[in-house]
Amino acid sequence: MGDETLVVHGGEILTASGALERADVVIANGRIERVGAGEVPSGCAVLDAGGTIVVPGLINAHYHSNENFNPGRYENLPLDLWFVHSHQVTRLAPMSPEAIYARTLLGAVQMLQSGTTAVVDFLFEAPEVSMDTLEPVVRAYRDVGLRATILLGVADKPFAASLPLSERDRAVAAREAAPPDVDRVMDLARAAVDRFHEPGGLIGIGLGPSAPQRCTEALLDGTAAFARDHGLVWQTHVQETRTQAVTAREWHDGGTFVDFLAGRDLLGPHATLVHTVWLTGGDVRRMAETGTAAVHCPYSNLRLGDGVADLPALRRAGVRVALGTDGRGCDETLDALELTRLAALLPKARGLHFEQWPTARDAFAMATRDASPCAGHGERLGRIEPGASADLVLLRRDTVTFTPLHDPVRQLVFGATARDVRTVVVDGRVVVDHGEVLGIDLPGLLRDASRFAAEELELAGGADGSDAVEAVVRAAYERAEQAPLDVHSYI
Repeated sequence: MGDETLVVHGGEILTASGALERADVVIANGRIERVGAGEVPSGCAVLDAGGTIVVPGLINAHYHSNENFNPGRYENLPLDLWFVHSHQVTRLAPMSPEAIYARTLLGAVQMLQSGTTAVVDFLFEAPEVSMDTLEPVVRAYRDVGLRATILLGVADKPFAASLPLSERDRAVAAREAAPPDVDRVMDLARAAVDRFHEPGGLIGIGLGPSAPQRCTEALLDGTAAFARDHGLVWQTHVQETRTQAVTAREWHDGGTFVDFLAGRDLLGPHATLVHTVWLTGGDVRRMAETGTAAVHCPYSNLRLGDGVADLPALRRAGVRVALGTDGRGCDETLDALELTRLAALLPKARGLHFEQWPTARDAFAMATRDASPCAGHGERLGRIEPGASADLVLLRRDTVTFTPLHDPVRQLVFGATARDVRTVVVDGRVVVDHGEVLGIDLPGLLRDASRFAAEELELAGGADGSDAVEAVVRAAYERAEQAPLDVHSYI
């Protein structure tokens, strides 16, 4: 955003109280300068918001752009088996930069069209993230105008070594690509921050150690210390599946991975734990006491049969909760509006008293203001007020969704779809107009993405050495499903 002032004029602003108020939003240098009635400053650009409801941009707090060529490829696979294929654990060479660029742009367009203005991209790359594979990801986000916090998704253990396996079965891990060591990961982190990180800007860099069971203590400690020192996002997957909960008990004398992280002083306001499906009551209390945030991914958890996180328990304890779609390999829509709906509805199936059900306003907050710190932007995103970042979504007012209009937040959460999105503003710049992502040759992108995805599918070809790894993982999954456990997160 340059020095130009943009006035979003004539719309109905969704206020923090959930009411609508006719007001203008004056934006300068990517920040909201003023909200309210008044004269439109002369010489500035004006965005006609007449006939729209202006809401804060949505935040997707957990996503994997590396899965954008995977929609429709997998069905009825639990995470442990799905991971072997989706993350190409036996791959030895990365995609081309051109394929990575198209792959990233494809998901970014999809998110923008449904009102997402900021994303936390937990970026895995097979066989590993490098500066060469990171550059096209950054370039794609800059070109499309989506605010992105890119987490370097790293692990220094083979995937098979993250499971409760016998020594004989662990030998199968030799079929996987060798993971990078801690020194190489930290060298990458320093180089990525130096080159790409823009504090408060469109592109942020953060650290994403895959999960406690996939990383050595040295990697977890080193990435967390680096993130704290540089004010970066630090996010990791924790207790997503029953297998992971059982593994934690076996490895940590009956304790959980949350216990393990707490024991190494890795919890706190700097940290975000993703999924958190199989938490104990003690885990929830530890997160609340340390100010550790959670990202709830209900769609992908359902798709992969992970179980259902106890969202009401997290909220009762005072844990900050954001929402994430996960990747297109397990959430084809990447639709944050749909996600708010599912987050509000799914807890009602737990048999709780209705007074404990989350409201539409709760769900909308999880996709906006509550998610802002998880994206590394403090309290600047997900709100329409002076000083906030100018990320806005203009929804068509004259649609079935908002007719008749009784409660804008409830009707947005329970009824709105991407079709209701008219305009999207990111960092004070219009990036979507009447549903069209500006500056992007969409037909060309779709052709490129289809071609690269077909090439990737042919390259995998079923002869990638993953069958033996899958057999071992399947056996570990079956054993874990039968093992006794003190938590139940299936419905």
